[in-house]
Amino acid sequence: MPCLHCSGQGILLIDAPAAPSFKLTTYVHQCAGGVGVIAVVITVVAVGGLVIVADATSAHSAIFVLMVTLTGFGWAPFVGNSLERYIPHSLWDRMSMSHETSRRWGVSQFNSLLSRIGWNKLIFAMREDSATGEGDRWDPRHMKSAAAGHGWGFLLHAATAIWAGASGGWVALIVLLLAGVVLHFYPVLLQIRVLTRLRER
Repeated sequence: MPCLHCSGQGILLIDAPAAPSFKLTTYVHQCAGGVGVIAVVITVVAVGGLVIVADATSAHSAIFVLMVTLTGFGWAPFVGNSLERYIPHSLWDRMSMSHETSRRWGVSQFNSLLSRIGWNKLIFAMREDSATGEGDRWDPRHMKSAAAGHGWGFLLHAATAIWAGASGGWVALIVLLLAGVVLHFYPVLLQIRVLTRLRER
């Protein structure tokens, strides 16, 4: 009889011998959740933690701003790894940034700054030591995961900035937005530029 199997891009029907019902349930749970549930769990935990901090210190306090920054920067890699595989390849293919646009928006200068402070060297070393064991720092999956994770981080900063502004914390709003742009928005643009260069090779 046909059974459910998770291919990483969807659920496929394949022919297989009859199996106990608990195995079918396991397949469904793996396909419906899988690593994608990590992003949901992290988001719920992050929001819950920030609600507690905001309740204790207010949404426009320095502690709240610091916690948002640490939460976004610390959890972005895990969320990115979870979300990347659920974004259609066709959408990634439509994301591009030319060299001229990169220079106009300051993305090239941002990349140069990361190189000067040693951040790019650290990231390259981490990618070479990744689970693939192939030392391929230019694997597109790295850039896609980084872009997805930083996109999540930027949305977190934007949402909490609105939250801070609604509570009267205009300074916190500005700081959160600026931090979101520097720590997450520009990294997203940088990953899109790198993906564009890889396709142009």
